[in-house]
Amino acid sequence: MGSERIGSLKKPLRFYPRGARSVKEQGPKKKILDPQCSFLQNWNKIFMLVCVLAVAIDPLFFYIPWVNGTDKDKCLDLDHKMEAAACVLRTFIDVVYILRIAFQFRTGFIAPSSRVFGRGELVEDPKVIAKKYLTSHFIVDILAILPLPQVFFPCFVNLH
Repeated sequence: MGSERIGSLKKPLRFYPRGARSVKEQGPKKKILDPQCSFLQNWNKIFMLVCVLAVAIDPLFFYIPWVNGTDKDKCLDLDHKMEAAACVLRTFIDVVYILRIAFQFRTGFIAPSSRVFGRGELVEDPKVIAKKYLTSHFIVDILAILPLPQVFFPCFVNLH
């Protein structure tokens, strides 16, 4: 019993100080990102700015239709320049969001059971990371990038 305790002390601990490493190799070609690395911290700031930009761009889709004509001859028309600009900007934002989803599948997380004291143990198994992400925020992220404004809004306006 005493020798088991001494043997367990020889095993290296898997606690990493903040910023000590940013990428861990997991077999060939598989990299797991540390959630505390500076790259992901900066990426999250950029992503937050893009989200604010998305909130500002979505109302542009309401300015695409406009009334063209005089009092007798009014017709609903589309502002094609505004439509193109809004669709291109929204598509760019969706691409950034898809990159975020890809990063989520490669970002490790701190195991809840090891959060008692200190930083805890970083989970680096890609299958465990994917399972956690798929069961938590994946559906919301997919719904967020559906191209609803780009596809459905011009279709409804063209029904006149």
